[in-house]
This record gives sequence, C-alpha cells and structure tokens, in this order.
Amino acid sequence: MAKILVFDLGTTYFKAALFDRAGRLGRAARLAPPLARAADGRLELDPDAFLATLVDATRRLASDVPDGLADVEALSFATQTNSFVLLDAAGSALGPIILWPDARAAGLEDEVRRRCAMPGFTGATGVPGVGAQFMIAKLLWLRQRRPDIWQRAARLCLVSDYLTLLLTGRHVTEAGAAGLTGLLDIHDARWWEPVLGAFDLDRRLLAEPVRAGTDLGPIVPQAAERFSLPGACRFVVGCLDQYAGAIGSGNVRPGMVSETTGTVLATVRCADRFQPDPSPEVFQGPGWRQGLYWRMAFGSVSANYLEWYRGQLPDRPGFDELCALAAAVPPGADGLRLRPEAGLTTPGEVFAGLAPRHARGHAVRAILEAVAEALRGQVRALCGDAPPAIIRCAGGAARSRLWLRIKADTLGVPVATVECDEPTALGAAALAESALGDRPVEEIAREWVRLREPIGPSADATRTMS
Repeated sequence: MAKILVFDLGTTYFKAALFDRAGRLGRAARLAPPLARAADGRLELDPDAFLATLVDATRRLASDVPDGLADVEALSFATQTNSFVLLDAAGSALGPIILWPDARAAGLEDEVRRRCAMPGFTGATGVPGVGAQFMIAKLLWLRQRRPDIWQRAARLCLVSDYLTLLLTGRHVTEAGAAGLTGLLDIHDARWWEPVLGAFDLDRRLLAEPVRAGTDLGPIVPQAAERFSLPGACRFVVGCLDQYAGAIGSGNVRPGMVSETTGTVLATVRCADRFQPDPSPEVFQGPGWRQGLYWRMAFGSVSANYLEWYRGQLPDRPGFDELCALAAAVPPGADGLRLRPEAGLTTPGEVFAGLAPRHARGHAVRAILEAVAEALRGQVRALCGDAPPAIIRCAGGAARSRLWLRIKADTLGVPVATVECDEPTALGAAALAESALGDRPVEEIAREWVRLREPIGPSADATRTMS
C-alpha cells in the first residue's frame, strides 16, 4: 500500500512517521539527536549527526514494517525554525547547526531590535518583536565573533532547508518557517528587502521561499540509497511544526483554534486575512495557499516544566504516575503556584508558597494549572472576547485527561484531542497527500482527522474566557 514518510524535526526529539494514503498512522520511531550544550548557553548539533539521526530513525521505522519503505511515494517534514547552519560554496557545513534556544547572542538584543525598528516591519513580516533566540541575532554574533566563517558563507539554511538540500539538491525554504525569522514578507512569500538591508544580508545566501505543500519532485539518488527509499519518492515541502500540528488537528478553516503543549506552549488560529493590529504577543505567518494566514501565540510555560520537575526527583517517575498524584489534589494546589519569572532553576525558586505540607501531587497540580492559565492568555490574545466553540489539543500533554480537564475548566471552553498519536506528523502528511492527489488540504483534513469525545468544563468550574 502506498505510503507517506514524515520527518518531525523537533527540538528535543526527531521522529520518523509512516502513514498510508488514507491518513492512518502505521509506525513511528523517535530518537534524541546528540545535542551539544555548553555552560555559556550554546546549543548546537553536528550536521553529520543531524543526518545520521534521521537515517537511524528511518531504519528503525523500516525494520518494523513488513515491506520496508519500498512503497513510500512521498516524503515531507514538520520543523522547528530559527535553527540554522552556514554552508560554503561547495555545500559543506562551516560549523554546527545552531539551535534556536542557543543563548550566545544574549547581549545583542538591543542591536537586533534597533535594526528591526523600521516602518512596516510587523506589517510585512508578521513578527511583533525579536530577541536573542532569533537567527538574525546569532548571525550578528557570527559576523562579529567569527568573521572567518561569515566571509566563507555561501548558503544559509534553516534546519529544514538543510534537509531539503540534502534530499533534493535544491536550496528551498518553507514560507511559514522562514516567516518566523523576521526576514520574510509573509504576504508574497518573498524576502523583505528593507530588513535584509538592515542586517547587511545578501539575498544570494538565502533559500528560495515556497509555500507549504510544494512538490519538489523526486529525491536525489544518493538520498534514496541512504534512506532506503525508492528513487521515485517525491519530496513535498512541509511546514513549521506548530502549523503542521494545527493541520493535523483539523484546524484548517478560518476561526478554528488548536494548541500544542510540548517544549513550548503554542496556540494557533487559522485566519483568512492578516490582522493589522493584533495583540503584541501574536505572530502571523503564511498558510499553505495565498490569502490564508496563521496567527500564533507561544510561550515557555509548558510541558517543559513537568519534564524539569520530573528530573528533580531521584526515582524519575512516569508522567502518568505524576498526573495520578495531581488528580488527588484539589484545584489551587493548596496555595502552591508557579513563578515563571524564575525560570527552570530550583524548586524553592520556581514554586511560590512552597511549604512542608506540599507533596509531589501539589507541585504537579501547580504546573498543570499554570500551563492552563498561560493557555488561557494565549487564546484570549488570539480570539479576544469571542472564544472558539472548541479547542483542539495536541502534544504530549494531550494524553493526560486530567490536564485536559484543567484546561477546559480554566478556559470555559470544551477541548478535544485527535485520535492520531502524531498529529504534527499527520499535518505534514496531509500536505504531501494534497500534492500527490491534487486535492485541497481542507478536504484531506476533513477525511483524515478524527476527534475524540470533547471534554467540557466542569459544572462547578468558575474560570471562563471573559
């Protein structure tokens, strides 16, 4: 049976997922790439290790499938953004892939903001503000600290651009991922000259922007051999992982809303027009077709706090066990609350009101409630006083019924999860199917996405969006 292969290029894990052309998930393999962390906040990935991790994940996937990958007709991706690598004229990497959480440019925020303080910046790019995590900040750092590398750079690749180049030989970027760099005119999906000039960027360094779902044709023979894929396998451009998760949750019509609780908390709204004056925390990006936009709010209070807390415990209990403890704690966590401004430091700093009476369940309950409150703020930023009829939930947190209940009670809005365990990969597969079958993404999502029974607010829930 014909299949679609998807690479999900997350920050913490890479996944390879296999779907049939009816949108049914066959197998998935997950591997953590060997990230290099330094005390000064640097976060890097060796380019060879990047490729090797994907090859390894694909081989593990193939070993679980009776016929291997011989019937894979298309490959696509879901990706992080602002993670990048510089290449020389021969196509060789000039250094490691620098990942978006990398903090080396922490002292350059003011200069980056000054360069972006130009008329029409947010209106063209959809980006309300920039900081040290943006690629452009790290490019300034490289220009100042490593001019030897900068002077040899012939190509600049986002991490998904690099994958695309390796598999197709084409230097192409997806407009949604490129949009979050602050360098793209998101309305026409082309690089915006004023901001390129502000950062002294030669557009010849940059990849050709295309919309999600663009078919680039068959992968190159070397890639087919390395990944054990058929030579006729086509490469269909995927999209930013948050947008792929929206598609895979069925959020494909204007006014619909979905959220992902993963390494970051992100809420996405589909829209048929650009909003000229959104809330200051709202980013806007291009959809898979002209005239369609994504509006997104995201933040760092997410499932990463639960992962951090679990790491503080000597026995590292499972998440199901932790959530079961939290279920026995009443709302409010007996006065314990999260202090996001403290960052992920120590329990004494992260939790406000910590007392001897507070046990593990209280700490977990406080985290779940804090993330739900953060989600409430994001939905309000996107929807104002008109919340959606339902919010579709994805990410690892969607497996916790308690967390879903807390979100529904906090929002005053029903929430629902998707039956597919990999909705982000499903969204990228839908883009590939749209290209293969020449069908609208909306039609495919209606066929493929199946929601579980929604969870509504409890009868005694007092929090609402108003």
